[in-house]
Amino acid sequence: MPKPLAEGKNRSTESNDPDHATRVFKKWTYIPQLVVFDLDFTLWFPAMDELHGERFVKDPVTGGVTDAVGQQVHFYPEVCAVLSVLKTDPQFRNTKIGVASRTEEIENAKKCLELMDVVLRDQVAVEDETGKSVKKPLGSIAAYVTVFPGSKTAHFKMLREQSGVAFEDMLFNDDEEGNVADVSDLGVVCSHCPEGLTVASWLQGMEDFQLAKKQQSQ
Repeated sequence: MPKPLAEGKNRSTESNDPDHATRVFKKWTYIPQLVVFDLDFTLWFPAMDELHGERFVKDPVTGGVTDAVGQQVHFYPEVCAVLSVLKTDPQFRNTKIGVASRTEEIENAKKCLELMDVVLRDQVAVEDETGKSVKKPLGSIAAYVTVFPGSKTAHFKMLREQSGVAFEDMLFNDDEEGNVADVSDLGVVCSHCPEGLTVASWLQGMEDFQLAKKQQSQ
């Protein structure tokens, strides 16, 4: 049986920032080689253990993904904007995307990674709707996927081994303070996003990454 819905978790499908899709495009001096995202309550909701995961259905028209009792899985409203930057901005052409999730519902997560479509829009499309806009499953744009229970430090040691990227060249986004603290101890720059991934949390994480790289170069 699924767990009861977790209290205090943001489940909003509407952004409070009407300009988020344009604000997310920004010039940076330092670019992470690997950007890693938690899943539950960071990229999407409900959590995988809140779902009836016997089967998932993807609506052929809307692309909506629902579980066995019709409960829909949602991306947070600014997730696609952040992922669009990583996949369309030339600054990030050499940056890989990773996933690090501690869920025990591994098969649910993997299935949703296959089914959940990310709408990727380049800066031109955002500004005047003449650019490119494509849909791709989340799993197809993640170069590295680590989904298993346990400490997030184990996920990151695996990600370092798989990618060859040093901890100091990674940026991690997670809604849980404990995960952020654990991974920060490894030397990874972390962005805490308690309301789910937002453009504001992404920009703050990138600002922190700039500061960390400047300090490393001194």
